[in-house]
Amino acid sequence: MPKRQAATQTANSVPIVASKQELQEAFIELVGQRFGYWMARRMTQQDMAEKTKAEAEKARKLAKDEHKKIEELIETPTTEIKTAILSVRKNLASAREALKTARKPFMEKIAPLAKAVRYCDNVAIPDSLKELGHPVAPRFSLSDWAAEAIKPKKKE
Repeated sequence: MPKRQAATQTANSVPIVASKQELQEAFIELVGQRFGYWMARRMTQQDMAEKTKAEAEKARKLAKDEHKKIEELIETPTTEIKTAILSVRKNLASAREALKTARKPFMEKIAPLAKAVRYCDNVAIPDSLKELGHPVAPRFSLSDWAAEAIKPKKKE
């Protein structure tokens, strides 16, 4: 005997009946929004990379210096190298903090875009496909068109 479905509608609500075409148009809009969010995130990341380039280079250089000094300390442990490492670590901490501060306004824009893309990918798109009668299932082999599209191009 099938289980009874609980009625979730209230007396005043009107059930929404959408045609297949309306559902498909809504799905197209959803995928368009998802791709738009992804593009905006990517463009903001590029802008962040350009505008915080100096801070990022400084932090990377100090991290490389720290790594080299640690290797030197392992090979020949001396007090001078130890103090140099401690000094580099202090500078590295302040450089990373400066980088984090410089990136903060960009990250405030990126975070909601990333969450929106993740929500679309994990909830909205699979639910929409299910609603359209195409439930998502794992596919472990590529379709012909996908395999052809990712083939390495021959250099002439």
